[in-house]
Amino acid sequence: MRIATRKGRAPRTRVPPHGVRGNLANLGMYAARAARLARTGAEVVIARAPRAARATRTGAGGTTSALQKLPDPVLRWLAAGSVGLGAGLSLAGAPRVVVAAGVAPALIIGAAIASRPVARRAES
Repeated sequence: MRIATRKGRAPRTRVPPHGVRGNLANLGMYAARAARLARTGAEVVIARAPRAARATRTGAGGTTSALQKLPDPVLRWLAAGSVGLGAGLSLAGAPRVVVAAGVAPALIIGAAIASRPVARRAES
């Protein structure tokens, strides 16, 4: 008597799926973890925002006052160089963020010129 052997892979035992309840439990766990992370991040941002705003305002004020002390021809050349850099980056196909970073000094210089006291503007 000959015993027939089965060729190929051995039969796999099926693992039952998690089911709807198991998937919902996992979803709830992930949602709770995401909410906890968001709350922690928001608390950090809220705690640090006043100091960051104060430091930004102080730095911008110092930069503006330093730029206002420069003569107009120097400021114009700096602004023109910044605009030229932005135009060159744009023509070269640089990403918009890089182009904006190249043009940003021109905007800051323009704001410093425009915010000069009236007496200072008359001198130049």
